[in-house]
Amino acid sequence: NNLMKRFIYILLLVSGFNAISAELWTVQELEESIRKTDQNLILLDVRTESEFDDGHIRNAINIPHDEILKSPNLVSSYKNKKMVIFCRSGVRADKVIQALENLGFENIIDIDGDMLAWNKASYSVNTNNE
Repeated sequence: NNLMKRFIYILLLVSGFNAISAELWTVQELEESIRKTDQNLILLDVRTESEFDDGHIRNAINIPHDEILKSPNLVSSYKNKKMVIFCRSGVRADKVIQALENLGFENIIDIDGDMLAWNKASYSVNTNNE
């Protein structure tokens, strides 16, 4: 019994190292938050520049995930702000979230479904391809 408790404790300890603790929002919660003018959110789109140009959330900042992973200081000015991090499906955003949390970022919001869910919900996007 004591051995089992120890095993569970170690399992929880080990699994906790890779856990993302960011708050998880739906695209509906994000869209509602964006509509509220008092919300001071940093919208960080970590897709490639061409993906961003094809359609992005209004007022989003585009810094590709590989650039942030190489130089996290690119977003250091947002460390104490509420930052929403997203990509196309969530894979790249999760890598960035994990890296930034390891550097002490605490006010991170992860979007369930990322841009795929945003587009599926038919929320508006801006393009840079005119």
